[in-house]
Amino acid sequence: KDDGSVPQDNPFWISASERPDSSTQHTVWSYGHRTGQGLDTHPDGQQIWNTEMGPRGGDEVNKILSGQNYGWPLYTNGIDYNGEEITIGKDLGLDFAIEETVLPIVDFTPAPAVSNFTFYQGAAFKQWQNDLLVGSLKAQTLYRLRITNDKLVESETLITDFGRIRDVGVGDDSLVYMVIEHEDAGSLWRMVPLDSERAE
Repeated sequence: KDDGSVPQDNPFWISASERPDSSTQHTVWSYGHRTGQGLDTHPDGQQIWNTEMGPRGGDEVNKILSGQNYGWPLYTNGIDYNGEEITIGKDLGLDFAIEETVLPIVDFTPAPAVSNFTFYQGAAFKQWQNDLLVGSLKAQTLYRLRITNDKLVESETLITDFGRIRDVGVGDDSLVYMVIEHEDAGSLWRMVPLDSERAE
């Protein structure tokens, strides 16, 4: 909540009288995530989505559901940085079926090192309504993803090789803005439609 308290419909909410330390609040909404990079609310105001990095492969776009397990570190579509199988989950003694986990809506393998993302809404690119615009670091690419009924139905590379895209957002003017890292410097870029696109 705005005051920092935890709503009682949190999936792992524990009353103050049952907490081992009354000053601690339990705020877990979901688990099994590796390295979250972006977090946004769907334009419908009801869904929370994220991007997260896998190891070598297995970058993900997820719809975050209350109380659900997203698999890490037992399940991933990536491999370890040394090229071997990920064994962290087994080493920790974790044992749950993959059927008990929520699979990613979008899997990026090989991994582009996804960064932040946003849902597009605006008049400048009318054909992109509610599409995800996902930045990446290693691939230096901005992706447009259209997801319908929790399925990826369209993917487009909008730009590439401009630099590491740290952040992407939509301005009040409905244009797309990107924070791009170039070695030891950075810049802010704006994407504008062609006149023919504005007319559509």
